[in-house]
Amino acid sequence: MMEKFVYTAYDGAGARHQGELSAINTESAKFKLKELGLIPVKIDHVDTAANKVNEFLQFNRRPRFSDVEFLTSQLSLLLKNGIKVDRALEIAKKGIRNNRLAKIVDEVYDDIRRGTPLSVSLEKNPDVFDPLYVSIVRIGEATGRLPDIFADLAANLNFRQKISAKTRQAMIYPSIIFIVCLMSVLFVFNFIVPKFSVLFSGMTNVPVYTDILLAASDMFIRYQFIMLAAIVGLFVLMFRIKRGDRFKRLIDVVVLRVPVTKQLCYTLENLRFTSSLAILLKSGVVLTEALEYAVKSIGNIFLRKQLMIVKDEIKQGKKFSVAMAKTGFLPDVFDGLMEVGEQTGNLSEVFSEMEKRLRSLYEDRVAGLITVIEPIMILFMGLVVGSVVVVMLLSMVSISDINF
Repeated sequence: MMEKFVYTAYDGAGARHQGELSAINTESAKFKLKELGLIPVKIDHVDTAANKVNEFLQFNRRPRFSDVEFLTSQLSLLLKNGIKVDRALEIAKKGIRNNRLAKIVDEVYDDIRRGTPLSVSLEKNPDVFDPLYVSIVRIGEATGRLPDIFADLAANLNFRQKISAKTRQAMIYPSIIFIVCLMSVLFVFNFIVPKFSVLFSGMTNVPVYTDILLAASDMFIRYQFIMLAAIVGLFVLMFRIKRGDRFKRLIDVVVLRVPVTKQLCYTLENLRFTSSLAILLKSGVVLTEALEYAVKSIGNIFLRKQLMIVKDEIKQGKKFSVAMAKTGFLPDVFDGLMEVGEQTGNLSEVFSEMEKRLRSLYEDRVAGLITVIEPIMILFMGLVVGSVVVVMLLSMVSISDINF
C-alpha cells in the first residue's frame, strides 16, 4: 500500500528541495529521490488521517482565477530572471495557499524532473489549466518564449478574473436585498404577528385581510422547518445537476431569451472570444487552430455551436471576416476592423483593440444592470414587508369597529 512522505533533499548543485511523494516505505522513498538526482537528508511519514482532516477543513476547493494568475505571474518573473522551470515551480509553490493547486504544482514538479514536458503535465488537470492555457504553454516550449508566454497568460487571467468579479457584483446586491426581505418576513411572522394575534382572540367579524395574515403566520410557523428543508434540498439538487448538459442547455436558452440577460451574455461571450483569439494569435498560433481554442472558451452552448460553423467555413477556404459577419456574433461595427486585420495580417492587434472596446462596453452594461436592479429590489422589499405592516396597522385601527 502506497504511503505519503515529506522529504528534505539536496541536488548536485547544492540547492535544497522540500516536498511530498508517495512510496511503499521509507527505503522506496529514498530510492525515488535518488532517481530524481536528489540526496535525501530527511524523510518523514505523513499522518494520513491528519492530512485528510486538514483537506476537509480546507474544503479542497478548486483553485480560483486569482490563484492560477498568481502562480502564472510568479513563473513569468522567475523564468525571466533565468531560473529553470523545476526550480521556479518549487519557489512559486511557497506562495500558494490553495491546497489543491499546491498538490498539482508538486505533481508537475515531479513530472518535469522525470523529463515530462510542462504542457503535458499541466494537461492532466483540465479543470484548472484549460486547453487554451495548455496550448499557449506548449507554444512557449516550442519557441523558447516561456517567460513572455507566462506574462501574457497572467495578464489574460487577470482580465478574466476582473470580468468574473464584475459579473458577481451584478448579483450581490439583489441577493442581499432578497435575504434581508426574507429575514424581515421571518421575524414578523415568528415574533410580531403571534403577539399581535392575541388582540383578536375571541373576536368575531375579523376583517378578511387580518384573517389572511393570521392564517399565513400560523401556517408559516407550523411548516417553516419543512419549507427550510425543502429549500435546502432544492439547492442541493440544483448543485448536483447544474453541471449536467440538460440543465446547462436550459440556462443557456433562458439567458438568450430574456432581453436584458441576452445583451449581457453576448457581450461577455464576445469578450471571451476576442481575448482568447488575441492572446493565441499573438503567441503565433495559426488562425484555424486559434479559432478552435477560442470557440472552446465560449460558455454558452448555442453560441459555441454557431461559431463552429465559422471554423468549418475557414477550412473550406472562405474569408474569416466574411464568415464571422454571417453569424452576427460580434457587433457589426467590428466587421470592418476584422476585414482590415485579415488583409494586413495583423489580426492579433485587431482583436486586442476589440477586446478593449468590449471590456468598456461590458462594464457599462453591468453598471447599468445594477442601476436598474437596485430600485426594483427595493420596491420588491417594500411591497412584501410594507404590505404586512400595512395589514397590521389596518387591523389595529379596525379593532374599535369589531363586535364582541
